[in-house]
Amino acid sequence: MTRQAAIAGTSEDFEGDFLPLTWMRRVLHWGLALLMLPFCFVTIITMVQVSGEGSMLKYMWYSTEFICFIAGVGSMISWFLAGILNDRLLYLYVLGHEMTHAAFVYACGGRISDIHFSTEGGYIMTNKSNILIALSPYFIPFWSAVLISLHTLVGLVWDIPAGDLLLFGLLGFTWTFHIIWTVWMIPKDQPDLKEHGTFLSLMIIIFANLVLLSVMICASSKEVKLSGFVFDWWNNFLDLAEGLLRLLP
Repeated sequence: MTRQAAIAGTSEDFEGDFLPLTWMRRVLHWGLALLMLPFCFVTIITMVQVSGEGSMLKYMWYSTEFICFIAGVGSMISWFLAGILNDRLLYLYVLGHEMTHAAFVYACGGRISDIHFSTEGGYIMTNKSNILIALSPYFIPFWSAVLISLHTLVGLVWDIPAGDLLLFGLLGFTWTFHIIWTVWMIPKDQPDLKEHGTFLSLMIIIFANLVLLSVMICASSKEVKLSGFVFDWWNNFLDLAEGLLRLLP
């Protein structure tokens, strides 16, 4: 079976070998996708809630690390909008996309017999597939993970000058690279999304990226801890559930 990254006009060349969903599975997947909507909503509400705390905003805006991160974000957005070497960026994105598929295939105990990537799209041939393997490239920022790994390994043997500031700047650049090209790729008729239903796949991708962003917020703030975020999330979820129950006759 294959895992693909299709570019506009090339999806037929990378058509997967999965069977179309039956109507019963379509209904089930739509139901699961609708059930995920409250989870996404509560996560967004909690993120806005903790970000709106005055102490956190004050810390973030006076944090050199945050400024470096924003500089990286702005650099990537400017680069993309300017269209400078975007074909090279697309190549790197497809490479990272397929390498993420491959990493999760191995993590799930599968094997890979072939891999291909170019600006026209990409695929891997594997003996194993599941929803995690199919959707992982859409919420795992591959080049950010590579950057963190390299920074950690180099830091073990060499004291990097201004290493943390450099890391935050490059993380802003690579994470924004992931988000921009993921958003650009999703409407290009991706076979990965069709395998488990496009609506359910998109809801999983959105929720996973929101969770990743929440973890990043907690990691970059001295005021908000992950345990506190989870506590606030659970309280917001209970409030939403209570409000929905009141609407029932």
